[in-house]
Amino acid sequence: MPTTFQRNKTNLIIATLATGLGVHLASLAQAPADQGSLIINGQISASTCLLDMGDAGSTGGGSKTMNLGTFTTTAAPAGVAGTTFGTAQTVLFSVKSADGSGANCTLGGSGKWDIGINIPSAEISSNGLLLSGGTAANIAQNIGVLLKTSFGNTVTAGATNLVLTAGSPTYGVLLSSSSASAPQAAATDKIALTAQFARTTASAPTTGVFTSTIPLNVFYK
Repeated sequence: MPTTFQRNKTNLIIATLATGLGVHLASLAQAPADQGSLIINGQISASTCLLDMGDAGSTGGGSKTMNLGTFTTTAAPAGVAGTTFGTAQTVLFSVKSADGSGANCTLGGSGKWDIGINIPSAEISSNGLLLSGGTAANIAQNIGVLLKTSFGNTVTAGATNLVLTAGSPTYGVLLSSSSASAPQAAATDKIALTAQFARTTASAPTTGVFTSTIPLNVFYK
């Protein structure tokens, strides 16, 4: 039985495909005024750590941007659905001591940590790719992002496809492994998340932008 719930929340921003455009889309559809959500969460933990995202700027600012590049429609032609193109980008997550010393965090309990995410079903393609947020009129179509993950002391890139529709009610989809039901990473482990453009269909991508902001919830066990 896990004894922990959400503690730290930061964002991973995956951007941008601007085929023929040099813009970044951040607008999101507005929810009806007579609807809403109340989310109450928290965590009781023996651990208090700093989520390190690979550099001081992103770690201190609470967000990391992975820029997958800009491609013309010629450079991103039609192809087999699910195939990737462009250069993959990787972020390495780790947990450090909250005192800013850069030392590995000392974990209590079972000595495990992990990062959970929850992607809305509307932003997952039928072949399991991450889709862009924003308004349909400005989004590049037939394009998504393949996410791969790995964890361990010496990982440098993700190797296993992250199943965005998996996960548990408690943690969501864990970045250590989408099949995991509880945090997996040891205090000295890193979690690698690799992102690369991929085709959602066999058709060529249309001009437009790609942007996705993923809330990252750090869990301890």
